[in-house]
Amino acid sequence: MKHQVIIENDVPTQLTDGVILRSTVYRPDAPGRFPVLLTRTPYGRDLAVNSAYFNPATIAASGFVVILQDVRGRHGSGGTFVPGEHEADDGAETVEWAADLPYSSGRVGMWGRSYFAETQWRAARRRPRGLAALAPGICAAGNADNGALFRGGAFELGSRLAWGQGSIALEEIRRECAGDPARLARELDIWQESDAGFADGSAYATLPINDLKSRANGFLQSVILPSASEDPGGELSQAWDRPASEAVPLPTLHIGGWFDIFLPNTLAQYRMQLEASRAGEAPRPQLIVGPWTHTNFTGTYPDVAFGALASSMAVNGLGDLSSIQARWFDYALKDGPDPQLPGALVYFMGENCWRAFDELSETDNSVDLFLGHDGSLEKSPGAPGAAAYSYDPLDPVPTTGGATMHLGADLAGPAEQSAVEGRDDVLIFTTSPLEEPLTVFGEVSATLFASSSAVDSDFVVRLCRVTPDGRSIGLADGILRASWRDACSGDGVFRAGPRRKPLVPGQVEELVIGLWSTACTFSAGDRIRIQVTSSCHPRWDRNLNTGLRAADSSETVTAHQRVLFGAETPSRITLGTISEGS
Repeated sequence: MKHQVIIENDVPTQLTDGVILRSTVYRPDAPGRFPVLLTRTPYGRDLAVNSAYFNPATIAASGFVVILQDVRGRHGSGGTFVPGEHEADDGAETVEWAADLPYSSGRVGMWGRSYFAETQWRAARRRPRGLAALAPGICAAGNADNGALFRGGAFELGSRLAWGQGSIALEEIRRECAGDPARLARELDIWQESDAGFADGSAYATLPINDLKSRANGFLQSVILPSASEDPGGELSQAWDRPASEAVPLPTLHIGGWFDIFLPNTLAQYRMQLEASRAGEAPRPQLIVGPWTHTNFTGTYPDVAFGALASSMAVNGLGDLSSIQARWFDYALKDGPDPQLPGALVYFMGENCWRAFDELSETDNSVDLFLGHDGSLEKSPGAPGAAAYSYDPLDPVPTTGGATMHLGADLAGPAEQSAVEGRDDVLIFTTSPLEEPLTVFGEVSATLFASSSAVDSDFVVRLCRVTPDGRSIGLADGILRASWRDACSGDGVFRAGPRRKPLVPGQVEELVIGLWSTACTFSAGDRIRIQVTSSCHPRWDRNLNTGLRAADSSETVTAHQRVLFGAETPSRITLGTISEGS
């Protein structure tokens, strides 16, 4: 049954500390009580929501109360915004407030992606009365040292600066300068000058990075830039890790993208809930992973188009993500019909179709491909040898696609790599054309036996699919800051632990680099390629090769890198795989 919808603006929620949060409420114009679907955002509750992802009006018409709330200190809500700090308590209080509304059934689900999703986990940790389901999408909560703040010891420069400049700054300026038009005009001028620098790339090129403070807005100065000077595994990282550190006894629907900046956290949250379900401590979670980025759910990119069924508008013919979530919440909160979703619905690139699984387990199957002479990539180690290149921090390899989110002309997603692969500081290793299809599915990692002339340097590895017409498309990549090599486990994932350890110039080290996960079928005639280089800028901050951080220093040296191969030094890429028909 479809209902007419009432929209109420500026609905107050008074918290116990006296702060008032403001919401927009969409609810059926009908008697009775309805489950509540709540989201909490720092970006403005009335900012247009992607209707294919979640449409509050149509979902309210199907028999839900939909509440969009500004978090503390943002837009209509009172108080001071400190990222993440108040979301657990404020979210839990809001859930209980929503459960007690006169038109509420007392059951509350939470939805939303990115920061909206983080607020779900933080509120759920407080176990508020009435909270009955979560649907987090592309969520950062989890391991902050594996993509949220740092990656392999390198700072996530592009996404952090873009978030502070593009998503947060203007509202902070408006609030700080309220009642002072002259100051507001000055601060907006600073913001516009800074924004022009992000658009043309000059802001990212700044060394030391902290020199941006002199022409950055207050939020970048006080919240974003200081983290560039911190170590991975520190207090800031630990604060990010806590929200999703333990399972919740609730049904959960997880939504992610193969090119999302928070992909490993989405998968980890799903697997955490899966383990809890196996132990009888939570309902079975459900997962949808598409060929999407953090902000693009269309499945269409400048160099690759996956087709209509890859879009959030028509997921595998099941409808858009909004209607899928509505059916899932109907089942979870209203005991409605089973939405007939598999435990895991996953898009496989290459074959360009969705596959359904009862659950998404870690794959036990893997294939090693070994680096060799003349840029070969083989099933077994060949004769011993080495390949060399030089890395100049003042001429870094530009970010070209991938799981990125930064301001500027470069777009995230699967991108053609010819410009990157034509550089002298990028090694490429490629298989012969495949004789039969190979489906890569799950974790990808690289093991390099490498040396550097510097006391510290980075190593970046990228997995590409080379089509028969010669186009090289990036699928997954990763980085390791070599001084943090002892903090990475065998799967290449950075974990807090040992501190920095300088390189001994010229000494060969075994370096393990995690490339996260992917799902792609390489067809017969395709080739598998990996790139090895030492930078991907501005996605990650540049290693200056001096042992000093780019946040605090502008002194650079050129590093001369060697990558060894052969039976004694088997540099390789390890690909999770799945057999055909699985």
